[in-house]
Amino acid sequence: MAERRLPPQTPAAGLLRSPRGLPAGRAAGFTLVEVLVATVVLAIGLVGALTAFSMAARVTGACTNDTTVSFLAQQKLAEIQARGSEQAGGQVQDLSPLTPGITTGNFAPAYPNYRWRMVVYRPDTIHLVQVDLTIYAPEAGKTRELRFNTAVF
Repeated sequence: MAERRLPPQTPAAGLLRSPRGLPAGRAAGFTLVEVLVATVVLAIGLVGALTAFSMAARVTGACTNDTTVSFLAQQKLAEIQARGSEQAGGQVQDLSPLTPGITTGNFAPAYPNYRWRMVVYRPDTIHLVQVDLTIYAPEAGKTRELRFNTAVF
């Protein structure tokens, strides 16, 4: 059987393909538009991530401040309870008894920026002394005020 030969064809522009499937004359790689789109997507993602890290740092600072205030309030309220115990005949030493009036101070040397104010009211008929404790804590350039109340026999 005779071999059949086809006439040579001149391919139309763009029909020639490289072994990788690209049109003839084009190199493999990314276009400028693809690179710009990828850069924009990456920039948007980075802005979101940095915003999240910033918010996390701020929340961590606020939680640390809240923990410190809780600790200092517990410490001061325990001291108030001990003073009341001393007045009731307990064996607590080195604490002055609760006297009606206003007392202020700070938590130096460990926490000199944290201040407190204590208002002790006169005992009622059953010798119950009401005590209002206010702690002033620095927070983001402002002073935060937290109030605590207790009663001591």
